[in-house]
Amino acid sequence: MNKWILKSQIRKQLKNNSIEHRYLNMKDIGTILILFDTENYGEVDAFVKQLKRMGKKVTAYAFKEKKDTGDYSGSPFQIVTDKEAYDWFKNHLKTLAEEMKKTHQDALFDLTIRENLALEYLCANADASIKVGFKKNNYPLYDLSFSALNVKDNHENLKVRELGRQMIHYLSTIR
Repeated sequence: MNKWILKSQIRKQLKNNSIEHRYLNMKDIGTILILFDTENYGEVDAFVKQLKRMGKKVTAYAFKEKKDTGDYSGSPFQIVTDKEAYDWFKNHLKTLAEEMKKTHQDALFDLTIRENLALEYLCANADASIKVGFKKNNYPLYDLSFSALNVKDNHENLKVRELGRQMIHYLSTIR
C-alpha cells in the first residue's frame, strides 16, 4: 500500500473503531498480540518467553525492512516484509488485518520504538481490549502509551527491553 493511503486508512480505522476498551490488570490478560521490528528480534523473543512463563498465550507480528538481511524462516512469529506491506496490488497487509480482527486479544503490546506505518495499521485494526505502546506520532493508537523511556544508552534493544519491563510493571499495578 502507498504510505499516504496507509496513513489515511489508519486515521479512518481509528475514527470508526468500535472496539470496547478495558483497562486490564496483567493477571487478567490471557492472550497478547505483539508487534515489533525484526531488528529487535532477540529482545522480543526473550520478552515473549517471559510472558509465556507467566502463562500468557502470545501471538506476534514482526516487520522486516529491506535492509534487514536476517533469515527468519524458522521463526514462530508472523514476519511481514517491507515489500509485502507496501505492495498495492496484493494487499497483504489488509489480509493480515482482517485475520487479526477475527480473533480477540486481551492486550496488544507494540514494541516498536520508531514510526512504522505497517505495524500501526495492524495496531489500528486489532481487536484488543487494551493497547499499549511507545508514542511515536499523533495517532491515538494506545490506551496506555509511553512517551519517554529511562534508558541512558540510546541503543534501541535496551529501549525495547525497558519498554517491555514497563508494560508488565504498569499493567500489574492496575486495579
